[in-house]
Amino acid sequence: MNLFGRVVELKVGDTEITGLDIAFEIEKDLTPEPNPCHVEIFNLGAKNRNILSQYKQVPVQLKAGYKGNVGVIFYGDMIRCSHLKEGPTWKTTLANGDGAKSIQSERINKSFSKGTPVKTVIKEIAEQLKIPSASALKQFEDLSQKLSRGFMVSGNPMDELGSILRDYGYSASVQNNSLQILKDGQALLNQALNLTPRSGLKGSPEIGSNKKLKVTAVLMPELLPGQKVHIDCSTFIGFALIQHVRFCGSTFEAAWESEIECIIC
Repeated sequence: MNLFGRVVELKVGDTEITGLDIAFEIEKDLTPEPNPCHVEIFNLGAKNRNILSQYKQVPVQLKAGYKGNVGVIFYGDMIRCSHLKEGPTWKTTLANGDGAKSIQSERINKSFSKGTPVKTVIKEIAEQLKIPSASALKQFEDLSQKLSRGFMVSGNPMDELGSILRDYGYSASVQNNSLQILKDGQALLNQALNLTPRSGLKGSPEIGSNKKLKVTAVLMPELLPGQKVHIDCSTFIGFALIQHVRFCGSTFEAAWESEIECIIC
């Protein structure tokens, strides 16, 4: 905990890192590629530098907030780790991806016969990713279509999942190491978050063409792609659906905000 009572808690594999200066940048969207997370740790001890250097695609969990109100802002896999000595200071850099291990390494090779329920196909492909998917699969409880002909999937399960979902108007992404599936243009099945100058909104939204809206707020882990927000300020009042979010935070600099790009509902 450092500047302005900010709290950042980082766990890499079995190694917990607290009490150090940490900076991070995370970008999340609704595409199937792993959401990137860049973390910089300053003056990590020699023992932990050695441990992190030996890790191979271990889980990374990053929490951020204020004392008494800390939430998970990223949960994924470490892709690379490097250490650089800058004068008296050691800087450790972690490159991470949300669901990177599953998306990049899992494979599927399976055939489905004519008449198989489409939601059965989607479920089996999703389960091959080997990440939590139960919440995402609830989107298909009312899907009644069946395959009109035999169907074969072979290769990357995330690519195969995206291909069949597009045929039925859905898209898939991985958010905090869990599969997220949304019908095109629809939001997550939870209550809209309120953004006002008193609840985290910073400045005025930037209203663009094609119903696009850019908004800056304080760092809020609950601002996720697919989340609906209700914005209430002097220049805009209404609902919007988050398409992209960038989290930028530091325990020792001013950066501590969420930049979101939305579509006005």
